[in-house]
Amino acid sequence: MQVGRFLVDRPVYTVSPDDTLAHAAALMRRYGHGSATVVAAGEPPGIITERDLLRAVADGADMQVARVAEYRTPNAVTVAPSRHVVDAARMMIERHFRHLVVVDKSGAVLGVLSIRDITAALLEERQGILAG
Repeated sequence: MQVGRFLVDRPVYTVSPDDTLAHAAALMRRYGHGSATVVAAGEPPGIITERDLLRAVADGADMQVARVAEYRTPNAVTVAPSRHVVDAARMMIERHFRHLVVVDKSGAVLGVLSIRDITAALLEERQGILAG
């Protein structure tokens, strides 16, 4: 099963490095995502996750003032939509990630693949094997 299957009819939610952490957290909460892709002109995509926000809180950051740029992961690890979910899962495990930014050949952000997506894909494949 290819990664791109999980991006169908799923909008891309992005934040800017200049946005506040409060804005990023509100966006993630509103859409039920554990991360947001960070985009800035001329830069590869980055990512900010729930863990980054937790780190900011633990650091005592003022969420209304602190910027995404201070806590994001710049140059996020990316995956092509044509990659198999098992390859994506391997990348996540090896690098201790729970999210991967999905990009097309030109580097345009298509979405984010989460560990939840991986679990759903593997369960679907497993059920298919069991049903067949």
